[in-house]
Amino acid sequence: MANLMQEIGARIKMLRENSNLSQRRFAMMIGMNRTYLSGVENGLRNISITNLQKIANGLGVSLEDLFRGL
Repeated sequence: MANLMQEIGARIKMLRENSNLSQRRFAMMIGMNRTYLSGVENGLRNISITNLQKIANGLGVSLEDLFRGL
């Protein structure tokens, strides 16, 4: 399970950075605490599907695209 959380976190971080968004700005944009987002990106948080949807929407990708290849 930890490996999957790390892979998802790395995917989110890559997509966020590709959009030239800082953690702080992105977290504010989607209504999420920056430290929580950091924990997600570092694979330390077991994120809910609701928060995954917020992140995907903020990044302009579908949940399917977020998980593709994991």
